[in-house]
Amino acid sequence: MKRRLLRLGAPGAALLAAVLVVAGTGLGSGVGATPVFNPVVIGPSRGLNLGEPGVAVASDGSAIYVNAPTGISSASKVFKSTDNGATWVDTPASLRANMPGGGDSNVAPDPTAPNTLYMTDLWLGSATVSVSTNGAQSWLAHPIQGVVVQDRQWIATPGGGISYHLTHQIPSGLVVSRGVQGLPVYPQHVIAATPLDQTGCICPPGNLIAEGTSLTSGKVGFVYSTSSGGVNFAFSTNGGLTFTNVPVRAGDSGQDTGRAFPVVANAGGNHLVAVWQEVSNDGTSWSQIGFSESTNWGASWSTPTYIVGKTSGSLYPWVDAKGSKVAVSLYHTSTPGVSDSVPAGAQWFESYLERVNGTWSSLVTVDSTAVKTGPICTSGINCSGNRELLDFQSVALDPGGAANLTWTHSIDNVSNTELRFAHES
Repeated sequence: MKRRLLRLGAPGAALLAAVLVVAGTGLGSGVGATPVFNPVVIGPSRGLNLGEPGVAVASDGSAIYVNAPTGISSASKVFKSTDNGATWVDTPASLRANMPGGGDSNVAPDPTAPNTLYMTDLWLGSATVSVSTNGAQSWLAHPIQGVVVQDRQWIATPGGGISYHLTHQIPSGLVVSRGVQGLPVYPQHVIAATPLDQTGCICPPGNLIAEGTSLTSGKVGFVYSTSSGGVNFAFSTNGGLTFTNVPVRAGDSGQDTGRAFPVVANAGGNHLVAVWQEVSNDGTSWSQIGFSESTNWGASWSTPTYIVGKTSGSLYPWVDAKGSKVAVSLYHTSTPGVSDSVPAGAQWFESYLERVNGTWSSLVTVDSTAVKTGPICTSGINCSGNRELLDFQSVALDPGGAANLTWTHSIDNVSNTELRFAHES
């Protein structure tokens, strides 16, 4: 986000700042059905005041992982559940414990090896990168990812010992690195999007996706906002050696797309989907959630549609997709407007909608306990308060097509938080 310039000494610190099987079988919820959730508190997160949790599911569904930054002083947390999120444990930091981290964190599960995870953990100069081959019980780690002066980094793996790392490198732009042989080492670095591609926006990227284990034809891509009210997709079809940048949402001076990370997901079969938040340029009048999709792995995108409109308030959308199912989660309030300026009494809730075989469900409230009441600041270090949720919540689909959501709950509406989770039933 272009206003997210620096967060130090707090969770998420940073420098400068569906279905898996064929359509029609194994869906997490049927066409026209209302998604149902049973929210729980991630017990080990209590007392840690964490925010912006990410969720990842093992390729065989045997485990769910939630990661969250602790603030630049210690390794970020990775919590694990082996019973669809009913109970949780804190996993050992292992070699990560002796290395810098605690800024922004991200975990990627290997789609071909259920116990293998790749992780990135930001600190002031670079990021500690690590890999686990035993379900987060131990980690092989390296304290310097290779790109220095980083902000908001992401990680992805297509399997086969390959991983990709994305970061905002100041002042060069958005840099994608490639690692091989299943090691936390990234010798290849390519500027995938320049400040010119971002139309001058000094802001970090949205998330990263990857597919294919060939070193010469592997696919990798990511979304990012522009300063002109647009959203772009940068992609490579040669293992990250060169990149093409295309618009997902054309620039529009009447709106702002830079207050939340845009997010992209790979449904398989060259089908990608993306969501993003738009707000009025005056920063107060309205917010809405945009959606677009590609059937040629990002070379071109459909005309944007709006799956949550201006008659309510929306914040921090996330998306995942597998086969014919698309899952979208977000913070939502019935009060129209922009999160930074809603009235003190506006209640925000973790919310969800999905598309199965082309039909969108209604927006549902996942948890009846409000995430937070009143304004939510999205201006990074320029915030004087209401910042405890940090920068996102997230959703991931499991092999059976069920959605798994994680988010931050503000206990005192000031700074005390806990992480929550819900599995779609």
